[in-house]
Order: sequence, then C-alpha cells, then structure tokens
Amino acid sequence: MKIDYVSDLHINHWIPWNVNQIKWEKRTREIVNRLISNGNGEVLVIAGDFTEWNQQAIWVLDEVAKQYEKVYFTYGNHDLYLISKSQKRKYSDSLGRVNDLIKKAADMKNVTPLVKSTDTYKGKVFAGDVMWYLPKGIEGWDFFKGVSNDSNYISINGYSKEDGVRAMWKGSMDWYETLEKTHIDVFVSHVPPVHNPFSPFEPNSCYMVDVPFINAKHWICGHEHLQTEFNHEGTSFNMNCIGYPYDYDKYPSVNEIPGNEVDTYKTFEIKTFEI
Repeated sequence: MKIDYVSDLHINHWIPWNVNQIKWEKRTREIVNRLISNGNGEVLVIAGDFTEWNQQAIWVLDEVAKQYEKVYFTYGNHDLYLISKSQKRKYSDSLGRVNDLIKKAADMKNVTPLVKSTDTYKGKVFAGDVMWYLPKGIEGWDFFKGVSNDSNYISINGYSKEDGVRAMWKGSMDWYETLEKTHIDVFVSHVPPVHNPFSPFEPNSCYMVDVPFINAKHWICGHEHLQTEFNHEGTSFNMNCIGYPYDYDKYPSVNEIPGNEVDTYKTFEIKTFEI
C-alpha cells in the first residue's frame, strides 16, 4: 500500500479568506490539486493544521477525496483557532469549531477522521489523534503564554488557558495508553512524540509530546514545520509540512532564498512511502 502524506497545510496562508466566496473556493481547490498532482498513493494522510476556516478545510477534504481511495486526517492547533468575531459567535468555543469540522468530514465519502480512534483499511491499522502537548517548567509555560498564538486564539469553555491545555493533553494521553497492546501500522498525530534529530530548533515542550511507548511501524506528524524522515526506536517518522508560501519555481530549495538561514521547507508537494 502506498501512502501519500502532508501536514501543516495552512491553506489560508496560500489562499487568504476572500469576501468573494466563489473565487475563494475556486482558488482553494486549484491549489489543492496542484499539491496532490504528484501523488500516487491509495491513501492520503493529512496530519493537521488545515486552515483557520472550517469551510476552507472542507473544500480541501472534498477535493482530495476525489483523488484517493481513502483520506485520513487529524486536526492541529490552528484548527482550533477562533480568529474572528463571526467564529466566536458561530462556535461555542474552540472545541465547537473542531467538532464541527470533524462532523462534516465524517459525512464525506472516503474521508475518515482520526481523533482518538483507530481504523483498518485493506488490512492495515491506522490510529490517530492531535496528541496535545503539555508545556514543561517555567520556560515551557512562558513560551506558551508569551510566544505561542495558541494561548491567544484557543479557548475552551470552563477552563483557563493553562487548564485547557492540561485537559487536552490528558485526553490524548488517556486514549493513547489504551493502545499499548494494539498493533498499529500507521499512527497519525499533529504533535510529534519525539524531537526531530535533524531539527535546527532547540527542543520545545510546546512542539512535542512525551509518550510512554511508541508502538507504530510508521508515524506521520507535523507541527515542527519540517520536511524530513527519521527513525526512532524502530518507528519510521515522516514529516511533510508545507504551510508557508514561497516561490518554489524560483527557489526549489528554501535555503536559496536571500536572507533565509534555515532550510525548513523544501518542496510544495505530496510525499509518499509504502507499507
């Protein structure tokens, strides 16, 4: 089975919200087709951070579902953001927004959300969740409150910012622990469970989640905004984050861009592996 994968789409960075909804939808679908034009897998995995707008995420899923036998996805931190007054009026809180996306996606042909859940396709077991992080120590919480936009745009009714993070982390951990004896071929999460050894960035507890075991053959994740592959304790990790616009025709590699010091994004395309 060939599996195509991508994460951190941030499609609204490429195609910003437009008052002309017809034009916005058309451009969104066009760039999605450009993205998957090199894909050759039976399954597509999207590891979270679609966009700040649910309607745009639905257009993404609808378009890719036309090209793939099966589409799996989990959500990311940006899929919880409430950045406008209209969103705050429409959804009760951040969970209301992401639950709306999950519900609509679950009704789509060929599309299966992986949110604290497992699914078997052609004999292969897929499992997934956002796998929320928990900041560690003063440094971690200072980063969460002072640098990360998660503290500004994510709100959960009945919880403070800090307690909301703890609640989401506990929900992910409680579910993950039920998988200890489960065979998993492909795990999908937004937040990675380990620090990428090839990352140019220092380890940050807001960009990874500690887990007690890793029992998947393959793990697709994102959040760190990298395109890379590495192995850890017998698990093959795959990251393909494409979410910030660059002129890929002019600069095939991002480190060729004048003034850019970190080659974090290399290509605007689907990546593939086979199991």
